[in-house]
Amino acid sequence: MSFDGLVTKSITYEIKKLLLGGKIQKISQPSKNDIIFNIYSVGKSYKLLLSANNNEARVHITNKKYENPISPPNFCMVLRKHLNQSKIIDIDQYKLDRVIIFHISSVDEMGFDISNKLIVEIMGKYSNIILTDENYKIIDSIKRVNLKMSSVRQILPGLSYNFIESEKINILDSDFSDDILKLDKNIPDNQNPQKFLYQTYLGFSPTIAKELIYRSNIDPRINWGLVSEDEKQLLNENLYKLRNSLIENLYSPVLYKDNRKYKEFYFTELKSLGFEKIDYETMSHAIETFYESNKSNDRLRQIKNNLIRKINSQIKTVNKKISILNKNIAKESNMDSYRMKGDLLAANVNMLKKGDKEIILNDFYNENKEIKIILDDRKNPWENVDSYYKRYKKIKNSIDFAKVDLPKEEDLLNYLNQLGDFIERSESITDLDEIKDELI
Repeated sequence: MSFDGLVTKSITYEIKKLLLGGKIQKISQPSKNDIIFNIYSVGKSYKLLLSANNNEARVHITNKKYENPISPPNFCMVLRKHLNQSKIIDIDQYKLDRVIIFHISSVDEMGFDISNKLIVEIMGKYSNIILTDENYKIIDSIKRVNLKMSSVRQILPGLSYNFIESEKINILDSDFSDDILKLDKNIPDNQNPQKFLYQTYLGFSPTIAKELIYRSNIDPRINWGLVSEDEKQLLNENLYKLRNSLIENLYSPVLYKDNRKYKEFYFTELKSLGFEKIDYETMSHAIETFYESNKSNDRLRQIKNNLIRKINSQIKTVNKKISILNKNIAKESNMDSYRMKGDLLAANVNMLKKGDKEIILNDFYNENKEIKIILDDRKNPWENVDSYYKRYKKIKNSIDFAKVDLPKEEDLLNYLNQLGDFIERSESITDLDEIKDELI
């Protein structure tokens, strides 16, 4: 997904239209890195989600119901103290970066106007939500960053907040002129065109860079030195078209999905993607659908993997047991030899002496041919006789058991294999919960 600077601009524009002048009526923190504002604006109530989750950092209007902890976290209490019943007087984006600033006004206990800023940084694992006063002095943050965590930029109460500056070019600057044609002569021939775009222009992600390359008919496999002058001209035109759509706030939120999950969301159509396109009226709806649906898919896959792992372990155990049962049944051909040797020894017990290691007898089961029978020299004659009968009974019992148990184990193996196939095809967590109960 690409919550880049351009998506940030579109969502900033969207929530500003809805929430500007709104009153913050309720603040909650349902999880470690998520904040929910209940805001009343122009006769309607909205819920605004601010998330600093590493892999799900975002800002948007939400319709989801969140459960709150019994005891609110410290940062939630700080926000309530400074922002509850406050008014949102402005919402803007810092340059074209993934940073949204909420300008908030309230009245203190003495009746004086107070201004605060709530800054949301959408930057992957470095995402944060920071409350400052009107002079950007940090009051607190959802993630405190000390010197051990970062030697470059600390986020702690009492410190001054500083924006992360970038040397990248902002295409929304009023005097923007560093376009493709101007920079062309300084671009190395071995430079990848897509990388050049997102490494050069502020707020660009690989997603929009790939799209501009696609719309300009540039082969994504070639380097800059092989891009034709016509293709450079077309890329430049597409860059300005993108700039104009951002300036004029022309957004058409979309989601892209394959047959399994949502793959991408963006503020405009991505012709370079070969997935099914779904249009949305609002950026918030597209973003929430993407994250909530994929979160459910991720949970579904996690449950599937856990169940499959347990079933595979059980299949391994059953296969091992089937192998042992088959080996036991295979002993049937040798089973009677122990009984017959026991009979021969019993019939000739008077010929046996303790200390003998073997004896040669006439086998009355086989035309009185001579047969050599191994003895245990530590046992007396009847103990040797008994030993052969016991081995016969043990093998017979194991074979009888195997013949009864083997079909059961084979049925169980077939059931487990079918169950594994059903789990793989399941698309419902409810179905998987039922399977889990059945397995238990």
